[in-house]
Amino acid sequence: MRARFCAYSGARAGEITQLRAADIQQRDGFWFARLTPSAGKMKTRKARTIPLHEHLIEQGFIEFVRKADGAPLFYEPNERPEKRVEARPRQNQAERMRSQVGMWVRSLGVNDPEISPNHAWRHTFKTIAARVGIDERYSDAITGHVPPTTGRKYTTPTPEDLAEAIKKFPRYKLD
Repeated sequence: MRARFCAYSGARAGEITQLRAADIQQRDGFWFARLTPSAGKMKTRKARTIPLHEHLIEQGFIEFVRKADGAPLFYEPNERPEKRVEARPRQNQAERMRSQVGMWVRSLGVNDPEISPNHAWRHTFKTIAARVGIDERYSDAITGHVPPTTGRKYTTPTPEDLAEAIKKFPRYKLD
């Protein structure tokens, strides 16, 4: 489910792996994920609300969220941290989960050292969004990219605008 969420949002893998059930909200008939620094590390340190693609919802994401009962979605909060390796700084549970997503992608045969498996979701999302005509302001807002000009900062899309835009994003074919 983590990789699908990354594929349908272009969000950073760490932003997804630290999501809590309480961060998933419904309003005006749309489902959203609220990405916040209070959940963990965020590159921009700014919260944002992103729409959930209908395909995620159809695959049972909301039921998955309900079963989590407010807790983190992608790791067990009571899980004991692994022993610290001397050369590496300590990672929190969401960061370890993010690494597992990358290892899973590598296990599928994506072995090119020039490709970062987790960051590639962002590139793919932006490429597909552009191809299907999603306004760049909207794909930037969904992925958390900062507007390139002062004028673009004045036209910040609402979460409902983003929910309408994500309807254009095609479904991935799953086998």
